[in-house]
Amino acid sequence: MMCGQRPIPWLLIGGPALFMLLFFVLPTALHLSVSFMRSEVGMGAGEFTFENYRQFFGSGFFRAVLLRTFLIGTLVGLIVVILAYPVAYFLTRTRSRWQGLLISLCFAPLLASVIVRTYGWHTILSREGIANESLLFLGIISEPLQLIPSVTGIVIGLTHVLLPYGVLTIMSSLNGINPNLELAAMSLKANRTKTFFLVLLPLSLPGVAGGFFLAFAITLSAYATPAILGGPRTETMATLIYNFMLGIMDWSLGATAGAILIVTALILMLLAGRFGSRRGGVL
Repeated sequence: MMCGQRPIPWLLIGGPALFMLLFFVLPTALHLSVSFMRSEVGMGAGEFTFENYRQFFGSGFFRAVLLRTFLIGTLVGLIVVILAYPVAYFLTRTRSRWQGLLISLCFAPLLASVIVRTYGWHTILSREGIANESLLFLGIISEPLQLIPSVTGIVIGLTHVLLPYGVLTIMSSLNGINPNLELAAMSLKANRTKTFFLVLLPLSLPGVAGGFFLAFAITLSAYATPAILGGPRTETMATLIYNFMLGIMDWSLGATAGAILIVTALILMLLAGRFGSRRGGVL
């Protein structure tokens, strides 16, 4: 009977493994191979070359787009974890009977598509939008601000989109921390500030790092929000790839930019995994 049961685990693993091979590994490998081909009439000519990477990193414009994308990703990641932490802490520590409802309301924005939420921010941040109208009414500014298209608009839109993911990631970390540890620290004359920085924050760092890396990685590949709130004046890597593929039809350069994002995402995953395992081993 044991012999008859041995193939079952392999069958259970084989299906997902085959799916990943066909729809992730092979397309990614094909994508990477195109980045090393010379472009000809929009498609790879089959000639191996490093010229695409030399052209990309040799261009000041392309380097500026890459730097801007990383800057936006860093800002969004930091703002997401800063805003998500108090919300996650409240949702995990509250004893209100409305806790379930509050958690549902926190993740309710996920029910609306990214396009709808981004166009909502476009309406709010435009020169005639409610943000400028409110600032003008309060006398804080004398003329409307140029909030979009800009990096500021992209950061605001992506922070709103990714905030629920940050809350969820940090909540999972806080749920694993015994609240009695905080009470014990305060019973030893530590105030709430010391308890937070010496006990709660170190224990929840894997969740904070996970929320940051998740927001950072998603921001790198985000297209709709930068396209709507940034426009052609504030290009990111995703909008640049779109223009390469469907605008100037240079698939090799588009694949090169995509390969840079893929490698970056893999490095981030490795860093997040090593950080989490190291913190877990210490704790």
